[in-house]
Amino acid sequence: MTKIKTDLYQEVTNKIIEKLEQGVAPWKCTWSKYGLARNYHTGNIYNGINMLLLNCTANPIPYYLTFKQAKLQGGKIKKGAKSLPVFYYNVLFKDDNDKTISSEQAQSLKSNDENVNVNSFLKYYNVFNIDDIEGIDINIPDVELNNNPKIDHCEGIIKNMKNAPELTFVDANRAYYSPSLDVINMPSIEQFISSAGYYATYFHELVHSTGHTSRLAREGITKPVKFGDTTYSKEELIAEMGASFLCAQTNINYDNVTENSAAYIQGWLKVLKADKKLIFKAAAEASKAVNLITNYV
Repeated sequence: MTKIKTDLYQEVTNKIIEKLEQGVAPWKCTWSKYGLARNYHTGNIYNGINMLLLNCTANPIPYYLTFKQAKLQGGKIKKGAKSLPVFYYNVLFKDDNDKTISSEQAQSLKSNDENVNVNSFLKYYNVFNIDDIEGIDINIPDVELNNNPKIDHCEGIIKNMKNAPELTFVDANRAYYSPSLDVINMPSIEQFISSAGYYATYFHELVHSTGHTSRLAREGITKPVKFGDTTYSKEELIAEMGASFLCAQTNINYDNVTENSAAYIQGWLKVLKADKKLIFKAAAEASKAVNLITNYV
């Protein structure tokens, strides 16, 4: 495990900004039909910023292994292969004497109303795409493609969400989520150019709904916000990324059904350049929203 340099937030944000300056929103990648990035050995889906970065690579299949996992399966890394970092937070607890203590000791001190200093810092480990590993028979599951007006994979996600908001058709010309009523309003599926476009829009509003007080209680939904301010921008970024993640999971090409306008790109460039940690925060919240919607643990 390697401790991250203090400017890592800026480095990752710079990568996102570079994509935006090329006219591409990286959370709107041309997702592969294999869905969300995951660890091939454990089957676990990567969360937060890892979900974003590991899906948006040139590798056609977003499955990954660590060096140790590849070796355990009898494989080896191809010569010249480049690894990708997986980020995670490590937490260090210290008492008032600046002595490092365990999480159990920290909990004990807190229960006695004693002070505990908590320091969290970012670390990473490296993974390799399965295309860069040889000596292993990779078993890639068959992918079911569905071109019917209603897409079964999408309907399944919507119907299986616990404590889901109600779907209404009050306004046939608008798609929105109402926090006060806890309802999603959608035009009918027939009004959209494609079924994929309908579900991409629905997923966007569904991610917004996870911010309700009865779910994740996200500030961008629970408190009044002004169009264009930081909180509003963060909430929209969460909904954009969350919808793209859900589209990846249901084999929808999000980039093909949403617009990457110049004004849209410039808007995200402005807020990301102003806050180097925003992409990390939004990706983490988008990941939580997707996990809540899909009941993923």
